[in-house]
Amino acid sequence: MSEQKTVFNKLWKSNNTELASQKVDLALNDDIAKAYKQAIDARKSAADVYFNAKKVIDAAVAEMKNLKAINQSALDTFGKFDALVKELGIPYPQEQANQKQNIQDGLKGTFASYTKSLESVKL
Repeated sequence: MSEQKTVFNKLWKSNNTELASQKVDLALNDDIAKAYKQAIDARKSAADVYFNAKKVIDAAVAEMKNLKAINQSALDTFGKFDALVKELGIPYPQEQANQKQNIQDGLKGTFASYTKSLESVKL
């Protein structure tokens, strides 16, 4: 009877150890599944933010190119005006001088500042 009791005790201990091991395995599987889902969700979120930012930056670059072209066209018009004023020998109107200076300052300052800001963004 003692041998039978010993065998049953060993089987019982073995079975408990096996069940505990399975519980640990199941808990670890749950942790792995949770970590995987978090990693995938974070990757999707980062991708969404990246592509939204890229669209905004691309639009900003396009607007900057448009701004530069418009300002250059305005300066070309002022160049024609300058030539006409010189040809006629009349004093340069202060209002147009201020406008021309404003456009030149915009090209030098604003455009340069925006361009530098956009270049600092690395996508």
